[in-house]
Amino acid sequence: MSAYLATDAIQQRLRDQREALKAQLAGIPPQLHDRRPGEGRWSIAEVLEHLARLESGVVRLLQLKGQLPAGATPDQPPQESEGTPGLGLRVRDRTRPIEAPERVRPTGTLSAKSALAQLELARASVLDAFAAADPVALDRQTHPHPIFGELTLRSWVALIADHEARHTAQIAEIAEQFASERG
Repeated sequence: MSAYLATDAIQQRLRDQREALKAQLAGIPPQLHDRRPGEGRWSIAEVLEHLARLESGVVRLLQLKGQLPAGATPDQPPQESEGTPGLGLRVRDRTRPIEAPERVRPTGTLSAKSALAQLELARASVLDAFAAADPVALDRQTHPHPIFGELTLRSWVALIADHEARHTAQIAEIAEQFASERG
């Protein structure tokens, strides 16, 4: 991922990744969506809930920091984000485990259907908040990611697509495990 992605390119990535997630889900019998594939592993419902919780957090971040602070001028150069180069590849890399912070861990109380509904609402809110944010603030305002360091708000929104890709791959792994159990 380059240090800068245009708004329309990020929106397209979000749409493409959501379609990939839905396609993956469509290939898995619904009765398996709420079942954990093993001890200490998340169910598909929990993966979806986690995605919704993360996206809801990004919405709050955009709402809090998506405008230029008083006194800032649009002609100041954008702030560089240390963690941005190669971020998408690192997020998508399933060979490296990443522990989700408590605030985005699933509660395990939602069905897959409910979690997917929350995820759809969260995505609509992300797109609205992204569109409402000051374009200059998207590139100047930063917020720390617990693993990847300081990210611009634009990078946070782009991260959603890569994060969803990571968990779409996780759902594929869950499906493979269920398929191997059925023999």
